[in-house]
Amino acid sequence: MSTLRPRKSILEIGDQRVELDAPGLKVIRRKLERNVYWAVDEAEEFKGYKPRTVRIHVDLNARTPEGVHATASTIEEICAREQQALLSWADGNLHDRKRLAARFDGTLRSVIELYRSDPESGFQDLKGNTQENYEDWLRIVEETIGSRRVDCISPKWFRTCYRRWREPAQKGGPERVRRAYGCIQMVKVVLDLGVQSDLPHCQRLRVGMEKIRFGKNAPREETMSYDQAKAIVDFCLSKKNVAMALSQATHWDTMLRQKDVIGQWRSETDDYVLKPGEIRKGGLVWSGLTLDMIAPGKTLVVRTSKTSQPVVHLIDECQLIMRCLPFIDRSVPNAPVAQSSRGTPWHDHRAFGKAWRRYAKEAGIPPAVWNMDTRASGITEATAGGANDDDLASSAGHGSKATTRRVYKRKAPAISKRVQESRRAARQSIE
Repeated sequence: MSTLRPRKSILEIGDQRVELDAPGLKVIRRKLERNVYWAVDEAEEFKGYKPRTVRIHVDLNARTPEGVHATASTIEEICAREQQALLSWADGNLHDRKRLAARFDGTLRSVIELYRSDPESGFQDLKGNTQENYEDWLRIVEETIGSRRVDCISPKWFRTCYRRWREPAQKGGPERVRRAYGCIQMVKVVLDLGVQSDLPHCQRLRVGMEKIRFGKNAPREETMSYDQAKAIVDFCLSKKNVAMALSQATHWDTMLRQKDVIGQWRSETDDYVLKPGEIRKGGLVWSGLTLDMIAPGKTLVVRTSKTSQPVVHLIDECQLIMRCLPFIDRSVPNAPVAQSSRGTPWHDHRAFGKAWRRYAKEAGIPPAVWNMDTRASGITEATAGGANDDDLASSAGHGSKATTRRVYKRKAPAISKRVQESRRAARQSIE
């Protein structure tokens, strides 16, 4: 029988501090707002339980005695219910697991939860990093419009949602077009699941959204130069952050995708046997580049995450990587190439990106240049130097040369120069 030690919680409701008998209670602050959740216990025996959190919708600003009592009672009731469900699940109560399955209650939030949890949903087939990206947008949709009933929504209302999601994070800042477009795409994906599940009004909304055009960001054209990549590497080395320096160097020299440099977490069963270099944390396993793969005289072979194409790079020919090698601590040969200050793999690409931006800023890199531009910039540099599409596609792990030409060549004026020189040479030969 699974048991958890009872735990009292102190929560500020209005201007009062109230003691609650609410196991699993968790308060998350977002800017000036407090959100209340029940959260699953992190003990190993509960790691497979879903949902991991349950939002508790209450008024934490209530000031009347009645309001404070109602808020406290609701929190205690929901936490007790969810905690008991957790314990029943852990004790093998299959009937209880079925009872806890997500159900459509008429709100958009319930359709989102079905999309996350339905075993026949496309969400289950997404790779780890893609799921993380989807979750970013799903959370925004859920928190901003999740409580809306789908039978009370008209398709044109999503124009208003798009405009609100697009608003700058700070007054005078840039519009967040990528954020808004991503949220709209998630609404469409979620409604698709609703249509497939014969949920009422989902098809009406989905068809109506197809009649509306939502703007998205133009393809990025910013490039990182070799001097900028080198500046980041040198600055990180000067600050004794060899891991960040090596991450940037590897990203630039190999033209790998960011996720292939920092590695990925994925779910695995308890009986999964770790391969060399892999790291387990609960039900998740990390795999990616490790230090023993990068050494003088070695050949780095990576099968990319997106296309599974093998790419090969001679370490001795990688200038920035070679710059970092003398500083590497090889006491843990299988340590990740990209690692946090704790020596562990990065939790996700967002955490890595934030840390990288701090170093890039201090190294004098403009805000318009992103770490994600490294791959395309390396390919563009190679193009400008005369590398042919076959070699580029092979080195970058592209499935076809069309991808190299269409997506990853950014403003390579050297191409134009070579073309014009060839035309002039052709004219002179005729004359």
